[in-house]
Amino acid sequence: MNMKFLKIAACAAVAVAALSACEEDKHVCALPGFAGFRIEPLVWQPGDSVTITAVQYSLGDLLYKAEYRWSVACTDTTFTKNYEVVYDADKSDPYISFRLPADFRGNRANISFSVDYSYSATAPTEAPAAITQSGLYGRITTAPASQLYGTANGSYTLNW
Repeated sequence: MNMKFLKIAACAAVAVAALSACEEDKHVCALPGFAGFRIEPLVWQPGDSVTITAVQYSLGDLLYKAEYRWSVACTDTTFTKNYEVVYDADKSDPYISFRLPADFRGNRANISFSVDYSYSATAPTEAPAAITQSGLYGRITTAPASQLYGTANGSYTLNW
């Protein structure tokens, strides 16, 4: 009887160890953290080429698709850009670039940025905090929206 008990106890210990190992090996996604917008140039003139970049201070991991959406609304025109990437293959900072028309007369731009990240592993339970870095503008916050995807949103109004 003692030998049977030892075998059962050994099997139970192996089963518990196997279940614990599975739990420890769990792959959890990580959302990127953003530090703000890099805006070049800061004063816009007709004909200028403008680039606005959402700068990441920490990169995400185990993220499949990233769906980026940009809108830059000026006094007399709006620039938009929507695009998708496989995030784990392209972790570069998202951006929008455009050339101002020759008749551009604005002195303000309302910048709006959002992104949805599709998870390729277990959903994260938290996201990096938004931070502010010198030379960058605005605030972009990241959040795990559901068990399937996470989001980031930010905006800034540039006056010159």
